[in-house]
Amino acid sequence: MEIYVEYALAENFFLDAMLLWLALRTAKQKISPGRLVLASAVGAAFAVVFPLLRLGTVFSYILRFAVGFLLCLIAVKGKGWGRYAITSLLFFGYSFGLGGALLALYSAFSLPAGTAGDGYLVERAPVGLVLGGGFCFALAVVFLVRRLYRKRALYRFVWPCRVTLGDRSVKADGFLDTGNRASANGLPVCFLSPDLAYELLGERQMTEEATVLTVNGEKRIRIFLADSLEIYCGEKPNIIRKVYFSPSNHIRARGYSILLNAAAAEAVGAGGEDKTHKTDEARERGGTEKKRGGGL
Repeated sequence: MEIYVEYALAENFFLDAMLLWLALRTAKQKISPGRLVLASAVGAAFAVVFPLLRLGTVFSYILRFAVGFLLCLIAVKGKGWGRYAITSLLFFGYSFGLGGALLALYSAFSLPAGTAGDGYLVERAPVGLVLGGGFCFALAVVFLVRRLYRKRALYRFVWPCRVTLGDRSVKADGFLDTGNRASANGLPVCFLSPDLAYELLGERQMTEEATVLTVNGEKRIRIFLADSLEIYCGEKPNIIRKVYFSPSNHIRARGYSILLNAAAAEAVGAGGEDKTHKTDEARERGGTEKKRGGGL
């Protein structure tokens, strides 16, 4: 089999650069182009020289892992063993994932792959196929990591809640929307899914209305007054007495069933303190307030 050194160097350089870049991005490390290029060049040179070494199976794997750790040490900018360890684990994880994906690709295209004392040796694999498979792998990883971080950011503001109305209460996850500042009669307005509203209201009818501002302009919504809203964030529940709720179809099929008002942040920050709004004073001002709002 004829081997072109320049092709092998280029192929391994781009693969190492891609894997290191994915590991650094996933670990949210600052990427230094110079360090990334240097680490990729070292990895490419090692990949070309490695088949020429006469090592046993154990020493071959020890050397491979050692060089992998060295590449991460070169690529990571800044001090701290924690960031280095996370980046290294991600680099090896992506390396194994890419290796498995490429072996599956070789099998699908009936490309021969044999084994030797130092691991798998793939023969006569087109460079374009390897780089193309690596590019697709990188796109899939970026897509999945972005979704993971979006969900993580979302669930930082999702807390277990309990809403009580008379002798009925429901439990559901609530999302704190700091842009939701809707209010009625001086009380905050939260939004919940229609099925939760049905469980709470039963045969009761919603007789009150409020006007809120949405992206499409003002909108008139039906509301009902709940006895309390408990938010579980910490050792003790954070309780808000007398909170308005409005059913909203926009909450369906999400990771939460209640859209909390921005006022909930104050209650959570109180660390379990019972926040009772001055309902009587608010009602004396009369009418339903046309307030800022959102959440719809």
